[in-house]
Amino acid sequence: MRIRGATVVAALLVAMPAMSAAAQATGDRARLVFNVSGALVDGRGLWAVPRQSIGVGTPPDTLALERGIKSDFGVGFSGAYFPGEHLGFTADAFLLGVGYSDTCRPVRPIADPRNREVCDFIDANDRPASAVTLNVGVVYRVASREFISPFARASAGLLFSNQSPLALDGRTNSGEAIAIYTDPNQSRVAPGFALGLGTTVVLGKAYHLRWEVRDNIVRVDRVTGATEFNGARPPHEGVFKHLISVMVGLDVILERQRGRRY
Repeated sequence: MRIRGATVVAALLVAMPAMSAAAQATGDRARLVFNVSGALVDGRGLWAVPRQSIGVGTPPDTLALERGIKSDFGVGFSGAYFPGEHLGFTADAFLLGVGYSDTCRPVRPIADPRNREVCDFIDANDRPASAVTLNVGVVYRVASREFISPFARASAGLLFSNQSPLALDGRTNSGEAIAIYTDPNQSRVAPGFALGLGTTVVLGKAYHLRWEVRDNIVRVDRVTGATEFNGARPPHEGVFKHLISVMVGLDVILERQRGRRY
């Protein structure tokens, strides 16, 4: 019994340093990260004109027009470099499917049936569009060596879009195109910003699962009033819109710092 008890004590004394070292070991830390994410981008109202005359027929009819930014899917690509435990630098490209959804309703009974056709066309046809933001910024993470690591980001850059937020037209059933608002500048470059909160979850030494809620703050032109005649560029102003996106993606760890023992 004494020999067996002494053996157990000796084994414990040998194991204790190893157990202590394992308890004090730190996990790996990602230093250089590439990410690809899918996103759902929430829409927003953009502008409304309560009374716009449309000049098909005599007398002209009056329509109430509205435009909003549609909810859509997006995709993002980003890279981040962390020289230390917490603060890092990031650059990303985010493709937002920011098409426009238009609505039209007569303010009073329609005098010319062609104007009803134009209004119905506007209601039934959305305007597909896309926009790309290119941003650079900083990201701050906590618990960088743990299984779950929350982070916050802030970035600024430019928004490139391929569809005018001002131009609006309709068609009659015979195919006649009626331009209500025109805009010579279909594409735009505008400032954009992004604020995000999220977390990463370790899937393996080379991969992390990432989710993030991001506020994409983008500058968009909006119509501010009716025009005297159709086919003119409407009065407008630039406003910043908050497009909230929920992003889920995969981090690929290109460089990592191995954990240490103390």
